[in-house]
Amino acid sequence: MLHLMSRRRAQAARAVTLVLGSALLVACGATPVALPPSGIDGLTIPTPSPMPDDFVARVDNPWFPLQPGTRWTYDRFTPVGSQTVTATVLAAPHPVAGVDTTAVRWDLRNPGRRPSTLAVRWYAQDTAGNVWWFGQRVAPAGPHVDLLATRSWQAGYDGAEAGLLVSAVPRVGDGYANGYQPHVVESRSTVASVDATVALPTRTYPGTLATRDLSPLTPTRQVESFYARGIGLVSQQTTQVLSSDLSLVRVRRP
Repeated sequence: MLHLMSRRRAQAARAVTLVLGSALLVACGATPVALPPSGIDGLTIPTPSPMPDDFVARVDNPWFPLQPGTRWTYDRFTPVGSQTVTATVLAAPHPVAGVDTTAVRWDLRNPGRRPSTLAVRWYAQDTAGNVWWFGQRVAPAGPHVDLLATRSWQAGYDGAEAGLLVSAVPRVGDGYANGYQPHVVESRSTVASVDATVALPTRTYPGTLATRDLSPLTPTRQVESFYARGIGLVSQQTTQVLSSDLSLVRVRRP
């Protein structure tokens, strides 16, 4: 079992402890041991030509549920300060590559300033329950916009292809592309645990899905993402020149 312990900290402080089980190698960057067939076998990832009939109107994968109107509020800690980040599921579907996707808007609030939109991301769930990432529209570059990656892309345009964000049946060792467009998005996730415990200031989440996310476009940047059943993303730890932590504060459902 992997445990993540995270606490509120002063503006420039960052204290994260990772305790790894013998079967997991996450923080050190080692490659997980290959495992037998898993729930994502048979999928072409990324997919060059998604078929609309392969997707459903809702996203209700237990690790990443996207009910319209839901809002997640996060504290974001960096070496230079703290911010508030919100993610809101929009009601209207957004067509991408012939598929009606669900849009999630990410907003950032710095102390003493009005909120500003960082990006809108598009997701769709296939008939088997896998959640695909179809792209994003990113606001013009500004302070700390690196939270979501700074390039816009959309499946079906300029060679961009939708990738997988969360599978229906994640297994330790599963690896898959999150999306692909040369020199724009080349990120890849590897499932590190399906039984991680995340301890945050507001709540402890046992039994979470943990992924390690890497990209050759940013080789010094490693992201560890944690998803809780029925809630979605609860924490994200980013290691790079300017490291950052994202911790869930509350969830508001419609």
